[in-house]
Amino acid sequence: MTTGPTRWADITSITNDIYEGALFTLRQQNLLARTVTVFRDTAGMQPRKVTEYGQANPRQVDELEDVTPTRFDRTLLNTLTPHRHADMFLLSDQRVATDAQNVRLDAALELGSSFAQDVDEKIASLFGSLTGGTIGSAGGTITWAKLIGARSLMQGLKIPGPYWCVLHPYQWAHLVTSALATGAEIANAPGFQDALVNSFFTSTILGGVTFVVTPSIAVDGNGDAVGAMYNPMALAYDERRAFSIEPQRDASRQATELNASMWYAYGTWDPKRGIAIVGDAATPS
Repeated sequence: MTTGPTRWADITSITNDIYEGALFTLRQQNLLARTVTVFRDTAGMQPRKVTEYGQANPRQVDELEDVTPTRFDRTLLNTLTPHRHADMFLLSDQRVATDAQNVRLDAALELGSSFAQDVDEKIASLFGSLTGGTIGSAGGTITWAKLIGARSLMQGLKIPGPYWCVLHPYQWAHLVTSALATGAEIANAPGFQDALVNSFFTSTILGGVTFVVTPSIAVDGNGDAVGAMYNPMALAYDERRAFSIEPQRDASRQATELNASMWYAYGTWDPKRGIAIVGDAATPS
């Protein structure tokens, strides 16, 4: 008869591991499409163009003077060219029948969330193309003084509201820390501090500017990111066919394709209606 302790280590090779439900990849909710000009009025793939009128020229004229006409023409600003965006999962019958998870439902959820995040990331990639001006610099920290400067610049350029300001969470963290610190730029404004704390990721402050905080903004290798303050007409999202998933049976392989796709265009619409905001977005430590 064998003597000695009874251990878990002695039976690890003959027992099954315990598997809980699988976790989804971390995704950011779709936030930015609602901040730009959205078109959903056509289903074809023809490009969409935006033009801009020339300016009037009010001037003093003498009595009975014949006024020379000012041309009222349009010039092309930008063109949105739609493309098909797609992905596909191929699920075997054996996987569907054997997997304890509802793998088809999980695959559909992952496709939907990944396409939503992709749209936001594409919109955020346009911030550096805004031409109304640039506030901040690579390696510098975004401060409330700089954001007030951006807000003033928007007003000075006669850009009409509403205004959106989109920042990376790590840029926003600098601002909140600054606002709550003793002796900081606006430490003695309790109502402002309350707005920041109560609505950390979406606040309507700074003279009617709605702030949106999203990790869909890319951070470069030096830890810098480009946010933006803009009127919705600065950028555009042109959806031609909404997100959809089409299952297709592949009988010879005993599998099912889940084909996900969207047709859309995105781009600057009137880029001078927005300000690029550049600053540090290094990972907090």
